[in-house]
Amino acid sequence: MSSEVALLPEAYLEEDVAVLGRKGGGKTYTSKGIVERLLEGKRRVLILDPLGVWAGLRTAANGRDAGFPIAIFGGVHGDLPLEPAAAVPMADVIARNNIPAVLDISDLSKTAQQSFLLAFLRELRRVNTEALTLVLEEADVFAPQNPMGDDSKALHAEIDWICRRGRFRGFRLITITQRPARLSKDVLTQAATLIMHRLPAPQDRDAVKAWVDGNGDRDQAKEVFDTLARLDVGEAWVWSTTDNQLQRMRFPKIKTLDTSATPKAGEKRVEPKTLAQVDLGPIKTAMDAAAAERLQRAEPKSGGKNGSAIDPAALKAAEDHGYARGLADGGVRSARAVFDALLSYMAQPQTYEEVTRNLLTDLPSDVKMLYGKGGYGRGFSALDLAKDTANPMPADLPRSPPQAPSKPKPAASGELDGAAMKLLAAVCRYDGITWDNTCIVAGILPGNGYFYKAKKALVEGGYVRQAEGLVTHSAAGRNANGGTGSPATLREIVSLWTAKVGAPGDQMLQFIANHRGHQVTTEQMSAAIGTKPGNGYWYKGVKSIRKANLIDQDKGSFRLSAFLCEASR
Repeated sequence: MSSEVALLPEAYLEEDVAVLGRKGGGKTYTSKGIVERLLEGKRRVLILDPLGVWAGLRTAANGRDAGFPIAIFGGVHGDLPLEPAAAVPMADVIARNNIPAVLDISDLSKTAQQSFLLAFLRELRRVNTEALTLVLEEADVFAPQNPMGDDSKALHAEIDWICRRGRFRGFRLITITQRPARLSKDVLTQAATLIMHRLPAPQDRDAVKAWVDGNGDRDQAKEVFDTLARLDVGEAWVWSTTDNQLQRMRFPKIKTLDTSATPKAGEKRVEPKTLAQVDLGPIKTAMDAAAAERLQRAEPKSGGKNGSAIDPAALKAAEDHGYARGLADGGVRSARAVFDALLSYMAQPQTYEEVTRNLLTDLPSDVKMLYGKGGYGRGFSALDLAKDTANPMPADLPRSPPQAPSKPKPAASGELDGAAMKLLAAVCRYDGITWDNTCIVAGILPGNGYFYKAKKALVEGGYVRQAEGLVTHSAAGRNANGGTGSPATLREIVSLWTAKVGAPGDQMLQFIANHRGHQVTTEQMSAAIGTKPGNGYWYKGVKSIRKANLIDQDKGSFRLSAFLCEASR
């Protein structure tokens, strides 16, 4: 039986869909095509992305033009970072507005993913009332057949509720997995349409049989099961209970950049260079409004002996908003800024007094103020918000008077923080450079709160311009930096990062840099630095330099990143 290129009937998109198939078989590609149709129809879409492969929706397939203006929270390409404090207000905003969004949780640990999504989904299903398609990439991560641990079981319960009872709250699911055997049967059996790409593992085909037993015709199933292990890439069986149709088919090419394709040997993963612009103003305003509404609902209730007893639910809501307000005003980000600054001081031994003095010099004024208010960077505490009283600042830190927000001025005014000045100095050394490479030159990890705040200050202050995936300096930026400068040398960048990443990442980076653009094997690097591969110490080193985009890794070999290979000695 041959397969033809075809579109899914529109009626299928109104029901739950499960897309199955081993890695590299085309399941994410197929799912992106479905999501593109939903976005073209102005439908409400939310994608939970633990792989960091959905940012390509913002870029056209040619890699040059813009794609869909879908908001991205978290990850390398995130418009805003994902913070625990943002989970509830973010869910409120998405539930109450048509804001198509990607939640890129790929940079979070498994524990952090579960914690964030548990709070997010609880609020989302409580507030959402209109049609919303929820896309679960690697769905077995969120709803495994055998969840382990309290958080995993609680998250599984949320997904299960949305899957089985969420219809009346507007939820539709697109469930994507390469291991149907590991996906909760309660989730899989709720799908009205099954899209089955190549499934070579017998246990995964058995999981499909369970769906067929409940929904399909066993006589029709024979041909499906006989061919599932041998389907070509991009080919799939589509079986739907909506109209009781079974078809072997292929799907049209997607219109946006395919960032989920598996790189071949020697290739780099495709990254979007031009992202469709998203107006974050309404999103931030809506998040602020959601937080304010929660605060209003959390006002202390009168009563009790002294007439001032606080309702526990209200106190909890106030604390939730406290975290959100801490995020909005820089509380959580300030803690990261402090942490990143401390890391930069570790290259040379310093006394406590020297560290404190450096912190108060390098950190922006709003971070210094929050560092000494309500929990050292945690943000505003629940009682701060409820009673509007300020906690005293630590005795060993001088007070910093509150400063009214103002327009950024040249560096001499001291209003750009240390991270922003480092990024600006890096940008000014090039005619055009990506943000990732700017971070390499500046010695700043991409994607954390420290980076996002600095980037925002430079963009909104007019110090830099962004176009076609590149950032360039403006006249204001050159003035603030005191000029431009020559591109950074490889020796300069390697020296900067070896002082930051610590052992054994520093030795690994130096060894790889010595080989410039040539690949080095795990065995070669292990022998050179005297560390056995495969243990936690080894992976810590590799992770530290990969996270900073300093190297490329292909299975058992390593190579200096393309940007560093082009740098002069």
